[in-house]
Amino acid sequence: MTPPDPGLCRLCAFSTPVRSDRGSVFYRCEKSRSDPAFPKYPRLPVLQCPGYVPASAPPPPSR
Repeated sequence: MTPPDPGLCRLCAFSTPVRSDRGSVFYRCEKSRSDPAFPKYPRLPVLQCPGYVPASAPPPPSR
């Protein structure tokens, strides 16, 4: 079975994939560490996100 597409999280600089012991993959949002507006584990697929930064681009400076 192919896992569902996580949307923007798959390509976001702030997203870290986490594999469970049972083989499920979750995407942790690292922006949640400094900004409570971002959930630690967002519902997938994420189609819109104000904190999205493409992984190939450098993350913006923290405030």
